[in-house]
Amino acid sequence: MRLLDSYLELGVVAMTRAAAAGWFGGHYGAALLAGYYMNREHDLPEHVKAGIERTCEAYRAQQPVWFFPLDQEEAADTSLLERVIAGLADNVAQLRTSGHGLALGVLALKALRERPDLIRPSIVEGLVKLLKATTEDRQTRYWGIANYFEITDADVQGIEPYQTTVEMAARTFDELHTVIPGRVIDGQRYHFAGEVVHSVTHAQALSDLERFGYGELVESGMRNHHVQLYLDRQMPDFVREDEVREPAFEQIFSPVFWEKTYSDPHALKLPYAALDLLKRLPVEKRAAAERNLCKLLTIMD
Repeated sequence: MRLLDSYLELGVVAMTRAAAAGWFGGHYGAALLAGYYMNREHDLPEHVKAGIERTCEAYRAQQPVWFFPLDQEEAADTSLLERVIAGLADNVAQLRTSGHGLALGVLALKALRERPDLIRPSIVEGLVKLLKATTEDRQTRYWGIANYFEITDADVQGIEPYQTTVEMAARTFDELHTVIPGRVIDGQRYHFAGEVVHSVTHAQALSDLERFGYGELVESGMRNHHVQLYLDRQMPDFVREDEVREPAFEQIFSPVFWEKTYSDPHALKLPYAALDLLKRLPVEKRAAAERNLCKLLTIMD
């Protein structure tokens, strides 16, 4: 057994424990889950597998307490999974934190569906706490929008609505034409490229929810995602001078990307989400979409 095979349980445990420090810490356990499922669902070259393991082990070294083994005395209770579903339902009621509640929570749900023995009170309690935290955000997250909580699907201009997750995937990749690194403006940080990353992970999470049979959640979630794409476009013209016009590589499996060790957990979460969504595009459109996606990977830390 290689390290990758251990990342499902470790990822869930780390997400649970990180919740005590706030929802952002949940990214690290989610990154292990992303690495685990990339390996499960795709025929990865050896250099990609090695890159995933190297970066995941770096995350574990940063926060070793989060990754301690589970207490084996605690019994599983599969009925508790409904509490996780309820936390996801709260997150589709409105767009908050760039869809992080779904991007993180659906990965955890995916793991618990595979490993019902992990549906234990302490695990569920941590996930519920994390999902609650992802519903809380600052109103000024997006440049030029005084209160994004007030923006609804009816306010979206310039982006056609979509009715299916296949259409959502296509529209998500269409938005990768402009990648601008985040920056601080008037004392406030705007994530710009990071928000585009989140549109990809959010879309993939909704696609998985559909596969799992939660159609009502997907319908509401796609409306939020449509609003998200509109909000992601909001930026002042002067930041366009920083636009990433050419990626450093054109394929997600490029050794140029996987030879590095990353501090940003999106370095695993984004490839995981993108590889899944690319399969939903027509074959003839995938290469161009992947090339644009690599603009985001090019600036990953």
